[in-house]
Amino acid sequence: MTIDWIATLQEQQEFVKTIADDVMKTLMSPHLTTVQASRLYRTVEQGAQTFDRIIDEMEQANLDEELNTAADEIADTWTNLSIAAANKLRALRGLEPIAFPTDDNDTA
Repeated sequence: MTIDWIATLQEQQEFVKTIADDVMKTLMSPHLTTVQASRLYRTVEQGAQTFDRIIDEMEQANLDEELNTAADEIADTWTNLSIAAANKLRALRGLEPIAFPTDDNDTA
């Protein structure tokens, strides 16, 4: 069976955009509980892991760089959602957020 990678990535892009909108609205809710934030984080992580399996399949198929770049952008969105959800959960627990250095601080 041949996989239509363009259609697959288009579907995944639309899906992650919808999820991103929902996740960000939920994270902004002043009524979000720790339990809800934890559940949201787990759900985002499951979505990211599912997309990781798609990337694994793509790597085995040895596809064009354009498709890999598109997949990387989708994966980045999942990563950003995961970090946002984790940081909200940490904040609700009274912990410091996860911080990553910016490119401005990169000395390499």
